[in-house]
Amino acid sequence: MRAITIVCLLSSIAYTAAQISAMFGNPIQAQNCESWSEWGPCVWLKGKEPRWQRSYFDQLLPGRKGCRQHVFFRLLSDRWGVAFNNFYNYLRDITLSETQCGECSYQQSCGRSCHRRGDVSVINPLFVAERKCHGVDQNRACVSKFVPDCKLWPNPAIKLPNVTESMQAIVDGLDYLTCVPEHRPEGSICRCCCHPYTPNPSTFECELKPYLGK
Repeated sequence: MRAITIVCLLSSIAYTAAQISAMFGNPIQAQNCESWSEWGPCVWLKGKEPRWQRSYFDQLLPGRKGCRQHVFFRLLSDRWGVAFNNFYNYLRDITLSETQCGECSYQQSCGRSCHRRGDVSVINPLFVAERKCHGVDQNRACVSKFVPDCKLWPNPAIKLPNVTESMQAIVDGLDYLTCVPEHRPEGSICRCCCHPYTPNPSTFECELKPYLGK
């Protein structure tokens, strides 16, 4: 699950619009941090790996070698931890696939001794880098529970405490999960990919959204 995409909306109260824009496009190990932690383990929703049964935050490594106590994730956990966990548990519930899929599984690395000086196109203003899970082929769209039109997000039944009405509107408009139906003899399902990918309705492989490939 790519945390930065959804987290930036929950935490945007604390950052300027320019910083949010940079965060969306620049979640790299940039030089505005003196050092970066090693890439952490792949975060995922479910499966045989015991770590994947934990909450999102508990899948992050503790200590200075990990991201669990990093200032960014502490802020997220303290202010919007319940909202984030509700969203994460919803994704866990609707996702039937147990293997990593949908280009949704990511790794995190956290910066230390950082600053925000410099052009936003080359710095990482949140001091958190993300990359798709290294060495894992997750190009197949996830199998998810079927709902009409496969519109799995937004879902007004998911409570997001401490998220203001204006922020709720932004979260609801986030194209975080894109899904298409697949009709099988045993019943219909939804096939989903995480932003910035969309499922091909014929092959059910995840492809970069057309407007991002231009």
